[in-house]
Amino acid sequence: MSVRVSRLLPTALLGVVLALGTAAAPAAAQPVVARSVTAQPVAGLAQAPTAPGVDIPQAPTEADRDAAKNKIVVGVVAVLLLGAVVWGNRIRSKRKKKG
Repeated sequence: MSVRVSRLLPTALLGVVLALGTAAAPAAAQPVVARSVTAQPVAGLAQAPTAPGVDIPQAPTEADRDAAKNKIVVGVVAVLLLGAVVWGNRIRSKRKKKG
């Protein structure tokens, strides 16, 4: 039974990596469209001037959100692979002690 499990885990991990890799690929292949937006003052909604050197954080763009999502996917895959390596090393050490 342990041989079946040791063959099943790498196959399952490969399937997960391929599924996540193919799901993220079409999003990266889409062209980026740049649009210019001109700021026009609106009566009654004028902002107070900010002090020089003050950076106001802007809302994240779609590209920023996609990059963050890709980082999360890569992190999850890395944790899964690390878990597989640690688990495999434990099994190998148990087999050495047993035999």
